[in-house]
Formats: sequence, C-alpha cells, structure tokens
Amino acid sequence: MTDPMKVAIVGIGWWSTPIGSGANRSDKLNLAACYTRNPEKRAAYAREFGCAGMESYEDILADGAIEGVLLTTPNTAHAPQIEAALRAGKHVWVEKPITNTLAEVPGVLRVWRETGHVLSVGHCYRHAAGHRVMKRLIEDGTVGQPLWAEAAFTNPAGQGFTKDKWRYFKDECPGGPLMQMGIHHCDTLQYLLGKPTRVTGVHKHLATPAEIDDVTMTIYEHESGAVSNVTTCFTSPGSFSMKLHGTEAALSLEMVRPNMTLAERTNEETTLSIRKKGEAGWTPVELPKMTDMIQDELEDFADSVREGRAPETGPAESIYALAMVEGSVRSAEAGVPMAIGDLLEGIDI
Repeated sequence: MTDPMKVAIVGIGWWSTPIGSGANRSDKLNLAACYTRNPEKRAAYAREFGCAGMESYEDILADGAIEGVLLTTPNTAHAPQIEAALRAGKHVWVEKPITNTLAEVPGVLRVWRETGHVLSVGHCYRHAAGHRVMKRLIEDGTVGQPLWAEAAFTNPAGQGFTKDKWRYFKDECPGGPLMQMGIHHCDTLQYLLGKPTRVTGVHKHLATPAEIDDVTMTIYEHESGAVSNVTTCFTSPGSFSMKLHGTEAALSLEMVRPNMTLAERTNEETTLSIRKKGEAGWTPVELPKMTDMIQDELEDFADSVREGRAPETGPAESIYALAMVEGSVRSAEAGVPMAIGDLLEGIDI
C-alpha cells in the first residue's frame, strides 16, 4: 500500500472543519500540520484533528516531510500562497476560486508550469453522488440532448456580514454569493453541459448591510449549444437545487443540508428525480453509496500526486468557473453579455 500523502492545512475558518474531517477519513492523506495566524484557533484545531500547530506558513513550506498544502484561506490570499507553495516544492490543493480575479491567473499558471507540481482546486459538488448520476444519465442517452438547466444556491449569512468579515467587501469577494456559492454550480454546469462561451449577469444589492451585491442571476451559453442559469442569494433561507432538461427527460436535484459543515452527509441529504417524456410525474432516482464529496476530491488530489496525472478539477476547469463568475460581474456592470473568450484573452489555459 502506498504511504499516505502528508499534508498541512492553512487557514482555519469554518470550511477547514469539513476539509480536515475529509482528510482524516481517508487513508490516502495524513493531516500532519495546520497554520492560522490566531494561536488559540491554531491550537484548538491541532487538538481536534490530531496534527501539529505550526508557527508560520513559512515553517510549513520549509518542512521537507510535508508533501502538499490544503489552502482554505480568503480568496485574496490564494494567488501568493499557491505560488509560494509551488516554489517550495509542495503540491497544492486550494479551495475555490483558484484566484480572486482572472488578472492573477497568469502568474499562478507560470509558476505551476515552471515547477511541474500538482495544482488542484476544490470544486467539491461535481463529486457529489447526485451530480455523478446526472452526468451518467446524460452520457447513456437517458436525458437525450441536454437543452437547458436552472440552478440556485442561497444562504442567509449575508444578513449578518460586518466589516470584520472579508466577505463584506466587494474587492475581497467580487460577485458576492455567486463567487462563494454559485461558483459550485458554475463548475458543475460546465461538467454537465460543456465549457461556457458567453455570460449575461444581473446583480442586485437588496438586503445585506455589506458592500457586496446579495442577489445575482446569470445566464450561461455552453459550447454544446445548451443554456443554463444560476441564481444566488446571500440574504434568503438556504437552498440548493438544479434542474436539467433534455429532449427525452428532465432531472431535478435538491440538497437539504441542515449543517453544511457536515459535508460528509451530502449524498444522504440529496434527492434526485427524473421525469421522462410522456410521463405525468417525477420518479425518484436511487443514488449509489459512494465516498462523500469532500473525501473524494481530496483523494483525487492525493491520487493525482501519486499517479503523476492531472486532477479532475485543475487549473483549466477552475479558470473557466472563475470566468463564469467574473464575466457575470462585468456583464452586470456594463449591461451587456460577455464572451468567455474575451475574458480569457492572454491566459494560456
């Protein structure tokens, strides 16, 4: 059996809990160390997850026993931290988005190509059982030709945003709920319908005290010819849904997640239904028993390192997802659609 990959997690916020739990459930990773600037938070996390609390990010990068880093830091920290880790000889898994803006992407790509290390990005939802089955039903012809999809992701957290939270600020969280939540749908929709080609966005500031817009609606055109829309909100009750319509059938997915930190429960908290052409109602689709989406994405990272292959969501996939967010923001500001090709001009994916 291959030795587990020794990793360190950097950035101890709420999402570091499901990531640390996912790593500890796996026999392919060894969560050896953690770091955040707050010494009390660092010590508490180290106790909970059985790892060493390191005094600095530089100490982690200098530790030759640590093969990879898991970055769950604020978006604006991603680019410099990815580059520093790659240069230090570490493989990198970073929670989405790959960077805060498309302008930061070329520098990250340059260092990634120069070092040759693995760079994986945390787009976990495509690993969920419901989306895996949706993909299978498209590929085996059950859906027929995919035509259009609609997706929503909402959470009321924005009602309580204050200036001590980085998600409060437009510069640190451009796109607001689309960047933090809807980007998951963006990745999953490109997984199901193909790369995006054009984006049209509407963003509104309606109920949050923060700078960010809290309601977004975006239309995407895909290279397959299909169209999709993603609606997000940071100030309404939590919901997660996706419907996909084809020539032969429609699929309806919903997740009811009382506690998003317990991401290992995602599959059991998901329902998927199908309505075939000519049928009057929806029929439940049984979901397979499989590894939860967090453990699965982390194990894909570890396997890509051990097997010398590309991860499922590497730089290319994550850059398209980021372009779907930034394109929506720019479209909303300009009042016109944005071509993905124009947004990615000068970026060698």
